[in-house]
Amino acid sequence: MKEIGIVTLLSVLAVAAAPHARSERDAVFVTQKSMRALGDCLAAAHVSGAAGIAINDRGSRREIQLRDAPLDGPRAQAVKQCL
Repeated sequence: MKEIGIVTLLSVLAVAAAPHARSERDAVFVTQKSMRALGDCLAAAHVSGAAGIAINDRGSRREIQLRDAPLDGPRAQAVKQCL
């Protein structure tokens, strides 16, 4: 299980580093959880970077960006649980 969390965290970081344009359907959430805690929570919720999630580390907070996902959809609900 630990390996899944590490792989998920690495894939999320890779997606976050890639340049992209923000669309109208993007949603941004903010949390003060550490990258490790956030990655572990997203892995437990079976959410991966390939699912259109980017995490930007802003020092004391993390910005989680959902691309092309409705706010009431399963990906948004999983992210909200991890905030």
